[in-house]
Amino acid sequence: MYLCIMIKMYKNIIFVLIIYLLINRCSAVSLTSTIGGRAVAMGRTSVAEQSLWAIQNNPAGLAYLKGWHFGVYYENQWMLRETAFKSGGFAKGIDGLGCIGLSLTQFGYADYNENKFGVAYARAFGPYLQMGLQFDWLLLHWGDNYPNRNSPCFELGVQSQVTEQLRLGAYLFNPFRLKLASVNDDALPIVMRFGLAYGFTEGFVGQCELEKDSQKTGVSLRGGFEYILWERFSIRAGVQHNPDLLSFGVGYRIQRLQVDVAAQMHQALGASVLLGLEWGGAGR
Repeated sequence: MYLCIMIKMYKNIIFVLIIYLLINRCSAVSLTSTIGGRAVAMGRTSVAEQSLWAIQNNPAGLAYLKGWHFGVYYENQWMLRETAFKSGGFAKGIDGLGCIGLSLTQFGYADYNENKFGVAYARAFGPYLQMGLQFDWLLLHWGDNYPNRNSPCFELGVQSQVTEQLRLGAYLFNPFRLKLASVNDDALPIVMRFGLAYGFTEGFVGQCELEKDSQKTGVSLRGGFEYILWERFSIRAGVQHNPDLLSFGVGYRIQRLQVDVAAQMHQALGASVLLGLEWGGAGR
């Protein structure tokens, strides 16, 4: 009984600290986080990935999707319901015209939540250049005693299939330095990523990237790998520095349904677990 009370108190203290930091910084920083079971399991490397979750990670990664794609994603950060991360989206590849996508992403709970509504378009201009643009509407809800904050925002991304094995990617969030309000403390972060994906063999892929957030100190370094044990089943692992995280996960495909499960470990905050489901046609 005493142990259960102490665990509950510990979780509440962490949650209060998180909300305090969010309110004082007043930026929708959580909405720039990488999502997707594959990406998170591989150390949150995503900028060179091509999948439905490019609607959050790098819109250029939508360029080669074909047909309809639907997906839902849930991440229980640090095993706290109040810091849950939820996302849903769909994309439609149009022959000769590229791909369009819609997404809704939310972080938080009833009394505090960050929301992002996104509309994306991506297209390939030959094998060496894929480009994507996404328009976002951001909404921060503080509860009944505080006014909501909202703002438009933009995301840009490019990818290049340099060789059959090597793909490069670059991404920029908030290139126009938009704000949630007219005061300096409400500035949205500018987030930049650059990275690559390399296929060492047909069933073994490595990814690495750098991320710079204008509201954080230093650069985040990330790396991970995926190994396909057999046609439908994959294992993944990754590492991240600043913050220091370890992650791992598995993926399994059942006809057109892709199921991804992953976990992430933080030395101080503990574990996060996540589940991603994607139903759709072919990608490259």
